[in-house]
Amino acid sequence: MDWERLRVRYSQLAWQQRLGNLASTLARAATAASNPRTAASVPDLLREGMWVIELSRDDTPLETLTELAPMQRELGLLRRAWEQNSDVARPLLTFRARAMSDRALVLAGLGQV
Repeated sequence: MDWERLRVRYSQLAWQQRLGNLASTLARAATAASNPRTAASVPDLLREGMWVIELSRDDTPLETLTELAPMQRELGLLRRAWEQNSDVARPLLTFRARAMSDRALVLAGLGQV
């Protein structure tokens, strides 16, 4: 994964667009986790989600950041759990990644509560 290229790309987006991308990344992680052919991409997708949140810290409203910070920590925990035992982590990761994706859409003003 070319993290510098991602940094440049995401830094050019408005915070709402970054959260839309976060939602997409998390949805892809949930889908990838449930498919043995794409499961190897899960750690990078979770790391990308953490990276998007990190890049959003400067221009995202504080009330939104207070929800993104625990989400970022959870993504790190899910990534470690996945790397330790993907079979055990798969159901929880799939559920939580989808829930966080939905929440990111709401925070970006792109989804419904």
